[in-house]
Amino acid sequence: MTTAQVFRAALLVAISATAAAAQTQRPRASLEVPQIEVAASPGSAVSVVVGVSMPDEVHVQANRPDDPLLIPTVLTIEVPEGITVEAVTYPQPVEFAQAARDQPLLVLGPRFDISARLLIGEGIAEGLRSVPIVLRYQACNESVCFPPARATAAWTLRVTR
Repeated sequence: MTTAQVFRAALLVAISATAAAAQTQRPRASLEVPQIEVAASPGSAVSVVVGVSMPDEVHVQANRPDDPLLIPTVLTIEVPEGITVEAVTYPQPVEFAQAARDQPLLVLGPRFDISARLLIGEGIAEGLRSVPIVLRYQACNESVCFPPARATAAWTLRVTR
């Protein structure tokens, strides 16, 4: 092997290692729950919001990406007994051109809100209820999509009569 071939092989290994490292460094979402405590009464519905922030150069896949191989952004709400999720509303995605793709990605971010409407059951007792949430997402920048990740937070509902 010539010196040029050895150098080229070493360069390809270094480039591959750098690309692999970039794919494992997942950008982290920050979840902001604006309402510290939301008042609710039995038989009512409450609207809650979570603000999602990503690093400026990063977006996440839409809730319904065009490519079935991409991981959708999904908010899972772990409601306690007596509370049900009526609806989860995601923002309208935008098209994002990525260097290696022919078709643009449908993305959200880097900052956006997801809202939900929760129904409070008639028979629920008064008191505080924690409503944990989990955001599953796949972040992408202009050149690469990262492995899926999760972020967690919780809303607090105060049930009063």
